[in-house]
Amino acid sequence: MDFSAVDAKFAYNGFLGVELFDDRTSFSVWAPEAEEVLLKLYSVQEDAPCDQIPMKKDESGVWRYSYPKSLKGLYYTYAFTYGGVTRECIDINARAAGANGLRGYITDLAGTDPSGWKNEGYVSLGSPSDAVIYELSVRDFSSDPSSGVAEASRGKFSAFTDRRSHLPSGEPTCLGHIKKLGVTHVHLLPVFDFEGVDEKKPSAAYNWGYNPSNYNLPEGSYSRDPRDPELRIKELKSLVSALHKEGIGVVMDVVYNHTYRSKDSCFNVTYPDYYYRQSADGGFSNGSGCGCELATERAMVRKYIVDSVLWWAKEYKIDGFRFDLMAVLDIDTVNEIAERLKEINPSALLYGEGWTGGASALPYERSASKGNARRVPKYAFFNDSYRDAIKGDNFNDPELGYISGNYHYRQSVINGLLGSAVWAGSPSQIVNYCESHDNLTLWDKLTVSAGGCHDDDRKKMSRLAMALVMLAQGVPFIQAGQEFLRSKPLGHGRYDHNSYMSPDSVNSLKWYKLDENLRESEYCRGLIAFRKAHPVLRLTSFYDIEHAAQVLSSPDGTVAIKLSRGEEMLILVNPIPRAKMFLLPDGEWYLHVSDIKASTEPLATYCEAIVVPPISAMVLINKS
Repeated sequence: MDFSAVDAKFAYNGFLGVELFDDRTSFSVWAPEAEEVLLKLYSVQEDAPCDQIPMKKDESGVWRYSYPKSLKGLYYTYAFTYGGVTRECIDINARAAGANGLRGYITDLAGTDPSGWKNEGYVSLGSPSDAVIYELSVRDFSSDPSSGVAEASRGKFSAFTDRRSHLPSGEPTCLGHIKKLGVTHVHLLPVFDFEGVDEKKPSAAYNWGYNPSNYNLPEGSYSRDPRDPELRIKELKSLVSALHKEGIGVVMDVVYNHTYRSKDSCFNVTYPDYYYRQSADGGFSNGSGCGCELATERAMVRKYIVDSVLWWAKEYKIDGFRFDLMAVLDIDTVNEIAERLKEINPSALLYGEGWTGGASALPYERSASKGNARRVPKYAFFNDSYRDAIKGDNFNDPELGYISGNYHYRQSVINGLLGSAVWAGSPSQIVNYCESHDNLTLWDKLTVSAGGCHDDDRKKMSRLAMALVMLAQGVPFIQAGQEFLRSKPLGHGRYDHNSYMSPDSVNSLKWYKLDENLRESEYCRGLIAFRKAHPVLRLTSFYDIEHAAQVLSSPDGTVAIKLSRGEEMLILVNPIPRAKMFLLPDGEWYLHVSDIKASTEPLATYCEAIVVPPISAMVLINKS
């Protein structure tokens, strides 16, 4: 459907939602073609309404009502009439709600601020390439008893405020582990209000959260009491504050490409068809692969999304945003988000998936896809080509990658290390990774594809993969638990490729595995510290990389790269299950990354040549 005439006549740039004052409560909702809108008030979430009030429409298509007293503590909905049919739903701009997000809640959000919140800042970065991103689900983070978190906080926002959780060995878990690891940002899988989990019985089901319900308020199943509309807000702010106190930023995974419901969603009840793209047959376009897609190019959908992102950045001090299926969003919308967000926080991280989940009605030339990356210069995209080169095809579980024996990927690995992504405008647009919440974990992929190898060799492959991510130009990204060989077993030799609804027994972080694989975690920790200590690994332009990098001759299947900018660095990669000798340029070379340890301090000194052990990387610095 063509809503261009509606946009031309009714596009509105003011506040929408509820404003609470001492002497009044003002309501405003945009529904320019509705025949009638009723404001319905409820004293508690489950009761019948205590009042129903007709609203009045102004010339911009906004329906308004100002109640002559404070309604703090009440719930509310709107009832919209179209074609003589009336349907009720939550306010799409609601910023608080009761259990399962059925009705909006009226409150003063200043009362949800933790101590010192008004002075809370953002985590600053010189460049996006200075970030090290750690992706996790709030529930997975602490739901396993081995997390050491108090039972009432397991799987909840409040687990992040526990600074003392640890294993029986004394090794820190959860927040203490993240701090020790040295990552700069925690990427939270969706924490807005989503469907798929009954907030009153959260342990009865599991969901990653890519089922948007209410975009502007937190998910209740992550709260210790989902019936308390204010508590979930306070707990999420406390999570952010706890991470900020450790110098760690928070990235929010946002899903503005679709809603869980379509015909009966609160958006479609508010204004039928306007918020969704239509396909040629008049039905919902399905670029998300989830049944619908938001029409982000329409004026009030764009306003809604921009306002939503800014809301999370301002009210919750969120440091960055990861956009799910970003190619379903249009270029103008994402560029407006970046422009407005960078005014608030110049260090804000912005990145996303550069693809769709199906055929979209949005023309490709307007899509914020990886192929159009240069037209959205403030955003980074997941480098799936490098991911597949490292470990093998992400969707073909048995396929080998460079680390596990497919040396045909050698040039792709060189390209990845040098940030040579043809679609990118700068290294800051490249997110390098080999594991995320989707598909098999790296360890499970290696178990399936390299199952004939000994565990020790697969651990070498895992360390090599981590090195290839941390030593590459761009922005490194790892999934929580990757550093201690996270697995999602289904039993009987099977592993979960898509665990979005699998139980905690599959998805939870098994913290006891950290003790078993502490050496692997320490290797990751050392790589992160080494990356932070050497700016030559975090160059900000392709010009700088071109003038700093030199690919050297090396034994068949291996890689040797020399980086020269303020210092000389050699990156030597041997994926072959036999030791290989590399000749060194003139001078004394200090080893900082070996096959088993990474350190900011020298581990050994070499001249003329070095033997790189099987399936490993070594990094040396020339300090002469």
